[in-house]
Amino acid sequence: MNTFRRIFILILAVTGQNAVSQSIIAGYAPGVSGMSSINEENCLNEELVLNTDLSNAAECARTCKLGDSKTCYYKFVVERYPINGQACNLCMPNATNSLCADCQCVPGDGTQRMALTVNRMIPGPSIQVCEGDYVVVDVENLLKSDSITIHWHGIYQHGSPHYDGVPDLTQCPITIGNTFRYQFFANNHGTHLWHAHTASQKLDGIFGSLIVRIPHENKGYSNLYDFDLANHVIVINDWFKEESTNRFPGRRAGVIRQVADTFLINGKGRFVDPTGSTTNIPYEVITVGANHRYRFRLINSFCTVCPGELTIEGHSLTVIATDGQPIEPTVVNSIVSLAGERYDFIIDTNRVPGAYWIQLRGLNDCDAKGIQQLAILQYEGAPTKPMTKEPTFKNPIPKGVVLDVASSDCSSRVCGDKLRNALPIDPDILKNDADVKLYLPIASQKYQPEEIFVPNTYNNFLVTGPKSISIATLSNISSASPSSPVLTQLKDIPAEAFCNAENLPSHCKPDVPCTCIHLIKIPLNSIVEINLIDEYNLPNSRHPFHLHGYTFYVVGMGQPLGPIPKSDIKMTLEYFKELEKKNQIVKNFDSPHGRDTLPVPNNGYAIIRFRANNPGYWLFHCHQIFHHIAGMEVILQTGEVSDMSKMPDNFPRCGNFKPKIQRKYN
Repeated sequence: MNTFRRIFILILAVTGQNAVSQSIIAGYAPGVSGMSSINEENCLNEELVLNTDLSNAAECARTCKLGDSKTCYYKFVVERYPINGQACNLCMPNATNSLCADCQCVPGDGTQRMALTVNRMIPGPSIQVCEGDYVVVDVENLLKSDSITIHWHGIYQHGSPHYDGVPDLTQCPITIGNTFRYQFFANNHGTHLWHAHTASQKLDGIFGSLIVRIPHENKGYSNLYDFDLANHVIVINDWFKEESTNRFPGRRAGVIRQVADTFLINGKGRFVDPTGSTTNIPYEVITVGANHRYRFRLINSFCTVCPGELTIEGHSLTVIATDGQPIEPTVVNSIVSLAGERYDFIIDTNRVPGAYWIQLRGLNDCDAKGIQQLAILQYEGAPTKPMTKEPTFKNPIPKGVVLDVASSDCSSRVCGDKLRNALPIDPDILKNDADVKLYLPIASQKYQPEEIFVPNTYNNFLVTGPKSISIATLSNISSASPSSPVLTQLKDIPAEAFCNAENLPSHCKPDVPCTCIHLIKIPLNSIVEINLIDEYNLPNSRHPFHLHGYTFYVVGMGQPLGPIPKSDIKMTLEYFKELEKKNQIVKNFDSPHGRDTLPVPNNGYAIIRFRANNPGYWLFHCHQIFHHIAGMEVILQTGEVSDMSKMPDNFPRCGNFKPKIQRKYN
């Protein structure tokens, strides 16, 4: 947008006139055009008006071309805001207009509650750019009661680790009333997401999509689809009837556990209460044309323990990417995903033009509550109401062939071992032995109330039942938060505060969970193998682990003892090592697929590998948010401090303030 046009739009906005500026977002494939209207006036802000070198959200969501890069600017205003509030008397947000807000109604599931929003949207603004673009996001904290950070989930941040968005690891939290500017190159393409990385704020609404596209000339699968449209992004999230802080650490009566109350699809949904009455929020409608092939992008922004199963009535799904990493096309009918996972799939709209149900069903712990959500796939010109009966949890859309990476039944489902990478793999990844081999058993430790509630002690804890109190651990360590960002203020943190399984501080005992800053050092450029072993010992529990700063390769998954509770024998680190000695742990070196978030099979194991070529401090953690808060994480230090990127000028500092006690004022 040129300077004159920006000034003209600004004048119209100031004088109260309606600007008619619109941007066309074309289909991202050769020879086919498609469009979605975006009012660019809604995308403007003061920074964009003053700096004409910056491009707004609508300008950046474009057909990518070789040599065409932009500096894409976004302003995120974070605040506590009502769901289904008075703004909804004025309008209902346009489902195709997620790049810039067109309405300040946040419908949710129709139940009134307070939430945390970005630009008064849930999901927040969609960042859609081209590979090589420079992304600048100003995050302004208007919460008035909380600090915040934003993590760019899936972005490697190679050369920009200070903007990874982990509080007290890569940056100081953004305090009340302040603005923090994130800036980084979008150098790894794919379907990603952004979300709050502070406490449970993501669960209350601070999340959104982050799509990095590449030019047609670089696309391996562009011949398989005709459109890759900005409004064909499906973001699913779990939702409480109240703010998440009401359920952490947890109650002893009433709603005790941290299980979802409902789901949302692109921020919308209906809630059915136990009496059968329902809210009247319109379902999300996603429009397609007949006889085309569309690329869809599914983003799972769940925070709690349930997987979600997505099925589109009458349409098969050709999956072509996991977490932004291309795989050999795999045709299924349903996709099961957990917190943090992303899947790209193609739909062929060769059915009779009409409207078709999209169903999202909750599995495992959500099965008992019958949690589901619906949306609609509508062919252009067809009625918005499907001809078939509305599916229910007990009478769902036929699921057909199911992609379920960490399923307990891989004989009838497509599990992770059946997915193959579509790209060449570093040959060192495929060698028998890795340079660094880590064992990380996943577990929890239960406590009696008298062990936790002791005067002058403040241990972390999580209430998971009427008489159940626990913490979450990796390698028997419940990780603590540093007092200052490790990346920038390492000298401000006592060396004895850090620990790992081989180096426990003096206050910890070998067989008792230790609370300390869990950190493991990894040599730069080494091949790292991580063996995740599920010792959690709870049925229907699959932990999705996310690695910041990298893509990893899945070289092994298994459930040799079967799922809990079918087996009396529980998986342990010792049993896993026994299987290793007997050569009974099978590794897949035949094009293992890549990803950055992987659910670990219940009562089983997962083996991942990556090359540690990105210097920095990178978090590896369970993406179920309450497990993460309760300590299920480890910091991987890649390289030495001297290998890491220089701290940006004037970077914020924070930490403890404990001067000498003096009975006088300076």
